[in-house]
Amino acid sequence: MAAALRRTARRKYAIAFRLGWGAVSGRLDSAVSLVAGWVDEGVIPGAALLVSRGDEVLVERYWGIADTSRKVRATADTLWSVASITKPVTAAAFMACVDRGLLSPDTPLTVVLPEFARGVDERPWRRDVTPRHLLTHTSGLAGFSRDNLAMRKSHAPVDDFIASFMEEDVHFEPGRWHLYSSVGLGLIAECVGRRAGSGKDRAMEAYWNVALDLLHELGVNDAVFLPDEEQQRRIAWVESTGQEGLDWEIGNSKYFRSLGFPWGGLYVRARDVLTFVSAFLPGKDSKALSGAARAAMITQQVAPPEAPASVAPTQRDVTWDPTRPPRARVPWGLGWEVRGGEASDYMGDQSHSTAFGHYGASGSIAWADPEEGLAAVLLTNRAWQSWWPVHERRTARLANEIMAALD
Repeated sequence: MAAALRRTARRKYAIAFRLGWGAVSGRLDSAVSLVAGWVDEGVIPGAALLVSRGDEVLVERYWGIADTSRKVRATADTLWSVASITKPVTAAAFMACVDRGLLSPDTPLTVVLPEFARGVDERPWRRDVTPRHLLTHTSGLAGFSRDNLAMRKSHAPVDDFIASFMEEDVHFEPGRWHLYSSVGLGLIAECVGRRAGSGKDRAMEAYWNVALDLLHELGVNDAVFLPDEEQQRRIAWVESTGQEGLDWEIGNSKYFRSLGFPWGGLYVRARDVLTFVSAFLPGKDSKALSGAARAAMITQQVAPPEAPASVAPTQRDVTWDPTRPPRARVPWGLGWEVRGGEASDYMGDQSHSTAFGHYGASGSIAWADPEEGLAAVLLTNRAWQSWWPVHERRTARLANEIMAALD
């Protein structure tokens, strides 16, 4: 038996050597050094960096402090606020319902959510919105609802947020422009909950069950929407939120963590984020999500120009920079951003145009390059709105270093 195990190990090593993975792992030292330097310099309190190719994890490193007030170090067991990386999880839950014949990307949204049709005679664009528009951020819905902060300050439940989304304006003809929208992904989750559960009642609970069951079937073992007390102690504390100390602070307050937002409320171990993004690479197989569904999610569906700065300027995502000119093309799959031909703030300049990924306002990044079988995850606990990822093109440089290691 021991001899057989040794032969198996030698065979696996030989395969990895032929593919050059051992050499790649060594060349990734410069990427590792970048992240280590950011922690040492105080740019970010803590971080996790994971890189894989095929089934081989080439890098898994943790640095710094997960919670500065409690002096808790970042480890493999840390739960990170991944913020908007929750969105492709919600998109995957929707596509799992498509696989089951419960939903379609192209059915008018008003068919599944009749409340969205209110005022459609005066606002006819509403009848044209489909889940495909929501999943590609081209629906015309704004980033957040008008009363987002008011609801958070009053500790409103998640169902109140969904109800407010039903009333939101459609700011332009669906499909015309790209406008990143948490509202849209909230409505996607409501569609999942109503069709996979028992209708309107307890739709969000049904959504959580679908999403977590899907994650488990994809191999994600440690992810939670509504953390209990023990899980709360494992969560990294996000710095630089701009809401420090408030009892509705994004990512950190017990109230926020009780909401389970389907657009930004998931807490996950770094290794499990890597497992999730890797599930969309070629050669992966899972009964949880069909190959057609996974391919549609990572394949460019649209690439419209970004909406002008004058469109819903007070309802944009916190990572929006109004001083930057609108992008001429913003490629999206269904729930995943696709790099396309332009340089990316977090997928860099060297990844293939088919690379896909997502970032989170908590300072989290997950992306993959299908043509290289590569997946990369960087989780941190300093909010994106501090602009540390784009200052000196930090996260773009990291992606470039990772791609350079493949040469």
